Amino acid sequence: MKKDYFRKLKFNVLLYFLLFTAIIIGSLWFFQIFFLENYYQSEKMKSLNNFGNTLCREPRTSAEFDSSVAQCTESGIRVFVATKITVGESDDGSKRFDFVSILDMSRNAVINDKSPEYDFVNKAIDKYCNGEKTGIITDDNKTANAFFFCSKSEANSDDTIILTCSREKITEAITVIRRQFLIVTIIVVAVAVFLAFYFSVRLSKPIDEMSDSAKKWAQGDANVNFRPCKGAYTEINELGEALNFAKDEISKSGMLQRDLLANVSHDLKTPLTMIRAYAEMIRDISGDNKEKREKHTQVIIDESDRLSMLVNDILNLSKLQSSVDEPDVSEINLSELTERVIGRFSDYVEKEGYTIEDHIAPDLITVVDEKKIEQVIYNLLGNSINYTGEDKTVKVFLTAENDYILLEIIDSGKGISQEKIDTIWERYYRFSETNTRPVKGTGLGLSIVKAILDSHKLQYGVRSKKDCGSNFFVKFKRVKNNG
Repeated sequence: MKKDYFRKLKFNVLLYFLLFTAIIIGSLWFFQIFFLENYYQSEKMKSLNNFGNTLCREPRTSAEFDSSVAQCTESGIRVFVATKITVGESDDGSKRFDFVSILDMSRNAVINDKSPEYDFVNKAIDKYCNGEKTGIITDDNKTANAFFFCSKSEANSDDTIILTCSREKITEAITVIRRQFLIVTIIVVAVAVFLAFYFSVRLSKPIDEMSDSAKKWAQGDANVNFRPCKGAYTEINELGEALNFAKDEISKSGMLQRDLLANVSHDLKTPLTMIRAYAEMIRDISGDNKEKREKHTQVIIDESDRLSMLVNDILNLSKLQSSVDEPDVSEINLSELTERVIGRFSDYVEKEGYTIEDHIAPDLITVVDEKKIEQVIYNLLGNSINYTGEDKTVKVFLTAENDYILLEIIDSGKGISQEKIDTIWERYYRFSETNTRPVKGTGLGLSIVKAILDSHKLQYGVRSKKDCGSNFFVKFKRVKNNG
């Protein structure tokens, strides 16, 4: 169970969310530790250089100079002016310098060797005389404790502008930032944990509910509903709808399968019972009576044919609905095919008194599977003969309408009510069990028609009203005859 828990969606969403947060926070801390101080130092050096260059261009007595000094003071930068600096060379070869005075412009006071700032300024001037305009001032322990700018004034040739900034200000700022960032990190991690848990639950809960529903469905509960909880994401809602649709379709298929088995069982039992009964009659009664024996034998033959027809229709329908038997299309003359099918019903016309009125336009060409479409026309015509009215008349129309060919087979029977129109294509649907059925069938004729026409992607249907007969129609794509 522990292993399964680590594979759960909730756990993984939580883990990935926290991992993402850890990467972001870790990256920011890495920057804080290794780059923040250098970044601040670089920015402070740029600030010193900008202020210093500005002060070098302005006369010491100008208002602009005083304003720049004030800005420096606000930024934690000390401004000094050294006058009369003379650079020479000592006996040991090192640079030496002399200056008359150093003025602290931030406090408007002269500093001397007793002043605490003297050492900073002295070191800055020393570095300047050795070729450094900006840099870092270190103490005796070689620890960086200040930054400096030093340059000759352009406005006053006797003046040297010196700017210093304590490193302690930067250290304090960095310490404050890191302390604040630590607090922010704690808050962000707490919020991230809460959000990770919230979203993991919100995402996994509807899926868990669907999983539970699926288990119940697998155990035989057909009343389950894959409806996700309120507020679920759109994709989860769509998944729930898809599962509900699949459940309904499977349930419908199961019902059709049960109906099929029930009807097949009934249709198989009836001829089998009759075959057995008449076989026993031949054995026990007919004897040497040739007339009775032939009569009983014919019943057995007819019922065997009926069984064979039923089995063939079931196999054909299964192939069509499973897409195993794909259409083998070719260009055919639909007019000739329709006339040929009508000719197959000549026995019913002659013996049973039926009339088939054909209105077939010549040489209408389409691209279909000839054998399958022949079966479609045969089944539709046989169905109309079985359910036509007392006039025993069926009309067949085949006409060209723009880019398609319209096949219509019309009977004068009792028609179909609107609520039953959609059910006539189902397996074993019966319009009326009391109707005389001169054309032998298995109850699968219209189901086979539907499957064939669906595989061809053709438009078809039936127009009918109660007590007004029925009009079955199919639209074929027309191929223009260049001849």
